[in-house]
Amino acid sequence: MGDVDLAEVKRARGDRIALMGNLHTTEVMLHGSAEEVFSAGVAAIRDAGEGGGFVLSTGDQCGRDTPDGNLLSLVRAAEERGVYAADGSLPGAADPG
Repeated sequence: MGDVDLAEVKRARGDRIALMGNLHTTEVMLHGSAEEVFSAGVAAIRDAGEGGGFVLSTGDQCGRDTPDGNLLSLVRAAEERGVYAADGSLPGAADPG
């Protein structure tokens, strides 16, 4: 549901596996504001994205009542902060908001 510490897993195993996730499907996606979703998306990118091997996603499927604005905020986080530079870095991920 989005309760894995991405930074911890990235440090421990990030050079051997790809990670996907990890926005909480109810606390963040269903009940959070659009800005909370964006911030959580940027945090996930920052925690697990550097060097590749990360897919920004929810921790599970989103409920049918998840606000469209929250889904769009997740897409916006990926588009604005999850674009890799030629050297594999994520320049936009360092900025938290």
